[in-house]
Amino acid sequence: MKKRVLVIVALAVLAGIALLLWSGRFGQRQEADVITASGTVEATESQLGFQAPGRIIDLNVREGERVRAGQVLAALDAAEAGARRDQAAAQVAAAREILRELERGFRPEEIAQGRAALAAAADRLRDAQRDLARSQRLLAGGAISREAYDKTQLALQLAQSQHAQAREQLRLLESGQRRERIAAQRAQLAQAQAALRASETVLDNMVLRAPADGIVTVRHREPGETVPAGAPVLTVMAPQDRWVRIYIPENRLAAVRLGQPAAISTDTYPGRRYGGQVAFIASEAEFTPKNVQTTEERVKLVYAVKVRITDDPRFELKPGLPADVRLQP
Repeated sequence: MKKRVLVIVALAVLAGIALLLWSGRFGQRQEADVITASGTVEATESQLGFQAPGRIIDLNVREGERVRAGQVLAALDAAEAGARRDQAAAQVAAAREILRELERGFRPEEIAQGRAALAAAADRLRDAQRDLARSQRLLAGGAISREAYDKTQLALQLAQSQHAQAREQLRLLESGQRRERIAAQRAQLAQAQAALRASETVLDNMVLRAPADGIVTVRHREPGETVPAGAPVLTVMAPQDRWVRIYIPENRLAAVRLGQPAAISTDTYPGRRYGGQVAFIASEAEFTPKNVQTTEERVKLVYAVKVRITDDPRFELKPGLPADVRLQP
C-alpha cells in the first residue's frame, strides 16, 4: 500500500514538472511572437510662408494655439498689389465696353448721317453731269474755251469719286464692324481678364492661411518684418498625424504587416497604453541608427517601421517623446 502511494506521488510530481515545462515553453513561444521596440514620437509639420515678398502687417497666432483649416494666420501689406488689381479691373471694364460697342454695330444716327452724305454726293454728281452737258454745247458753239470744258470734266470725275466713297461708307455702316476686328477685341478682353486673375492671385498670396487643422509650434517672424517669398513664418503641426518610428531586425520582419495593431507606452505616463497601427514598412534595409541601439547592434540590418498613433485623444504623446511599442502577433 505504501509503495503504491509513493508511485502515485512520483507520477504526480512528474506530471507537474511536465506541465510546468510545457507551459513555460508555450509562454516563451507566445512571448517570442510579440515584437517590442523603442522609438520617438514624430509628427507631420508644415513650415508656412508667403508666396510673395512683403512686409508683415498682421500675425495673430502664437505658439501653442490650435488653428483650423482655412483660418487666416498672417497677412502682408497689400496696398500696392490692391492698386494693381484695381488697375487690371478697370482695363477689363474698358475692353468689355469696346467689345459690346463693336458687337452692337454702328448707331442709327451714324447710319442716317451716312445716308445723308450719299444723297448729297448724288446731288453733286447730277449737278456735275448737267454742267458737263452744258459745257459741251457751249464748247460746240464756241462760247467757252477748251480749258473751261476740261474743268467741268474734272469736276464730274471728282463728283463721281465722292459719290462712290459715300456709297461704300454707307455700306460699311449698314453691315457693321468686321468680324476680324470683333475677334481681335475679344482677344484683348481675354488678355485683360487674365491680367486681372494674375493680380488677384498675387493679392491672395499675401494672406497666409492654415492648410489643415493643427497646432502652431514655431513663430519665426513678427509683425513689421519684411520677408522674402517662401521664407518660413509659422510652423504648424498636424496632431492627428503622429507616429512612432521603430526599427525591426530582418529576422523578425516577417512577423510585421501593414495594419498590424500595436500598444504604445511611455515612461512619462506609466501604466497607460495607447493604440497604434503599423502604417509603413521600409522596402530597403539599413544599419541600426546609433542613437537607439548599443554598439554591438549598430552593425545589424534593420527595417524602419512607422506605427501610427490611433488612440490618444488628449494628445499626451507629443513629438520628441521616447516611447515603447509592442506589436501584437
